[in-house]
Amino acid sequence: RVREFQTFQHYFKRINLSYPTKMADVELKKAFTELKMKTSETATRIKAVDSQIDQCKNRGKHAELTYAEIKGAPSDTKLYESVGRMFVLESQDTILEQLKDRAMKSREQIQTLEQQKVYLSKNLKESENALRELVESKKSAVKAS
Repeated sequence: RVREFQTFQHYFKRINLSYPTKMADVELKKAFTELKMKTSETATRIKAVDSQIDQCKNRGKHAELTYAEIKGAPSDTKLYESVGRMFVLESQDTILEQLKDRAMKSREQIQTLEQQKVYLSKNLKESENALRELVESKKSAVKAS
C-alpha cells in the first residue's frame, strides 16, 4: 500500500530519522516535494491498475461461467450472439471458441497488469531509498561540520 506524506515530519518519522530542526537545505526540500508528487501519482496509477485487474477478472469469470453453461446445453440449442442492436444466430462451436479466447485474453491482461503494478511499486521504493540516502548524507555532512 502506498502512503502519501503530508509533511517532512511524517516522512522522517516513517524512515526512523530524527527531523532536522533547521530545514534550510533547498535540495532536500525539492527532493521531498518530488517524492510526495511521485508518491501521489504512483498511488493513483496503482489504484487504476487494481481497478483494471478487477475488471479483467470479472470479464474472465463471466466468460468461463458462460462457457460452462453453453457446454452443458444440447448441441441443437439455438445460440445467438449480440452484434450491436441485433442478434445473429451462431453455432455452438463458434460461441464456445469466442468465450475461450475471451477468458484467455483476460488472463493475459491480468498478468501484464500485475507486472505493471510490481514495476510501479518497485519504482516508488527506489525513489524513497534515494531520498533516504540523501537525508542520511546531509545529516552526516552536518555532523561532520
